Amino acid sequence: MRRGLRRLLPPAIVAAALVAPAPAAAQTPTSCAEPTAAGWVRLAPERLGFDAAKLQDAIDYGTSANGFSIRVYRNGCLVGVDRAYALNRDNRFESWSLAKSIVSLVFGRAMTLGLISPDDPVGALLPEADKPHGAITMRDLLTMTSGLRWNGFRDYDIAMPDRLRDALTVGIAHPPGTWFEYSQSGPALLAEAIQRAVGEDFQSFAQRELFGPIGITPGTWHWARDSKGHTQGFFGLNMRTDDFARLGELMRRGGVWGGRRLLARSYVRDAITPSKTNGCYGWLIWVNAARPCIGPTISERPVRDRRYLPEMPTDTYHYEGLFGQIVTVMPSLGIVVARNGQDSNAGLTGGTNAEQSLYLKVLKALTDGSAPKLDDGSTVPGDAGQENPDAGFQHAFTEPQEYTAPWLPQALPPAGPRRARALRLRLAHNRAGRGGKLAVRVTCPARSDADCAGPVTVRGATASRELKLARGATTVLRFRLRHPPSRKPRTLVIRGVNRDEGGDTPTSVEAVLHPRKKR
Repeated sequence: MRRGLRRLLPPAIVAAALVAPAPAAAQTPTSCAEPTAAGWVRLAPERLGFDAAKLQDAIDYGTSANGFSIRVYRNGCLVGVDRAYALNRDNRFESWSLAKSIVSLVFGRAMTLGLISPDDPVGALLPEADKPHGAITMRDLLTMTSGLRWNGFRDYDIAMPDRLRDALTVGIAHPPGTWFEYSQSGPALLAEAIQRAVGEDFQSFAQRELFGPIGITPGTWHWARDSKGHTQGFFGLNMRTDDFARLGELMRRGGVWGGRRLLARSYVRDAITPSKTNGCYGWLIWVNAARPCIGPTISERPVRDRRYLPEMPTDTYHYEGLFGQIVTVMPSLGIVVARNGQDSNAGLTGGTNAEQSLYLKVLKALTDGSAPKLDDGSTVPGDAGQENPDAGFQHAFTEPQEYTAPWLPQALPPAGPRRARALRLRLAHNRAGRGGKLAVRVTCPARSDADCAGPVTVRGATASRELKLARGATTVLRFRLRHPPSRKPRTLVIRGVNRDEGGDTPTSVEAVLHPRKKR
C-alpha cells in the first residue's frame, strides 16, 4: 500500500487491508458429514479423487454378475451408484450371512453400555444351558470358536423351527475357543444372549441404540425370526443398500457418529483384529490382515496360507453374505463399497475372484495418488488346525440323526451349574497417583442371578484385592504399582474372577495408565 494512500485512509481500514488474506482458490470438499436419515451427501467422483468414467466402469462390472444394487462411498460421501439407482434406492435386500456382522455391532453397542462382556459365559445369561454349552463365552461365539459340532444339512437349515434349542442341543466337538468352524446357530445363540443381557427384545434394542442413532428409521428394515420368535442372527436382515453401508461407515469412523461414541474403542479394535484360530476372521467380521485364512466348510474345511483378499489393503474388513451381499471397508483409503445381488458364483460368504476384481477396478479409478498398503500379512499366533474332522456336506448326508433332530420333540439337557457374569473392570483415573497408586473401578452386572465375589489383580501391583459386591453395584479398589510409569504411558492388564459353581468366570482388560502429572 502506498504511503500517500495510507495517509488518506482511516487506521482501522488500513489495518484490515494489511491482514486480509489473499483470495484463495475454491476448496473442494475432501469429506462429508455423517449421512442423516434423509440420505447420504452425494458428490461427483472427481471431488473425492476418482476418475468418474473408470469408477462407473467398475460399478458396471459389479452389476454384470447379477449385482442388483452397488454403491461406492469415500470419506463419508456417496460417489458412485449403479445405473438402476433411481429404481432400487429404497428396495430392501436380504442380507444372508452379512447379518452376522450386524449382530456383532449390536453386541458392540451393548458392550459399550456395560450390559454385556465378551467374557460372559452362555450359562450366566441362559441358565437353562447344560454345563458344556454354558461354558461357551460370548467371545467364543463372536470368533466362531464355540466348538459346536458341524453338520451342513443341520447347520444351514433356515426353516428350522427353534434355533435357540438347536444351539443348546447340538453336540460339542471341540473345546470352546480352540477351533474355528463357521456356524449358523452360534450367531443365533449370541443374539439371544444379547437380548437376555439388555433385558428387551434384540431388535428393539438394535433400533433404539444402534440403527436409530445412525439414521436407519423404523419400518425401513425387517429381520426374520424363527417360529419361536428368536431373531435369526445368522441371516434374514432385509435392509436398503445405503443403510447396510451406514453400518460399515460407523466402523470406518471408529464407532463415533455425530460426535457420539456408539461403539467402544476396545470393541472396534477387537472386532477387526484376527482371532487366534483364523487369520481372516475377527468378531463375526471377515478381515484381511493375517493368515492362514479358514473359510466355511463345504466339501472340506478350507485352510489357506494367504490373506482373504491378497491384492487388497491389509486393513480391509468386510461383512459378507451368500450370493455376494457385501459391505467392504478400506479405512486407509476412506472407501466403503456396498453391494446386494444374486451372484450364483459367490460362495457361502460371498467371496469370489469377481469380488476382488470389483475392488481392484475401484482402486484403479483413484486419481489422487492413494496407494493401498499391501503385504503378505502376519500369521496368527494360534493354531488354525489343518484337520477336517467333520468333513463336508458329503459326510453330513450320512448323518440323518443330526439333521432330523431339530424337527423332533426333544427336551433340553439338564441345566448346568450356576455361572457368574464377568466383572466390569476399568481405571477410575488414567493417571498414576503419588507413589504409584492407582484406582480400579469394578461393577457387578445388574442383570445377574447372584452378587459378585472374587479376586481382582493388576499386573505389576504389590498385592491383589478380594471383592464382594452386590448386583448392580460399583466400587473402587486401590492398588500400588511396583514400578509406576515415569515418562511414558504404560499398558496395564487388570484381571478379575467372579466365583461361581461352574469353574468361575475370569475376565481381563487392558488399560493405559499415564505418568503422574508434575506440579
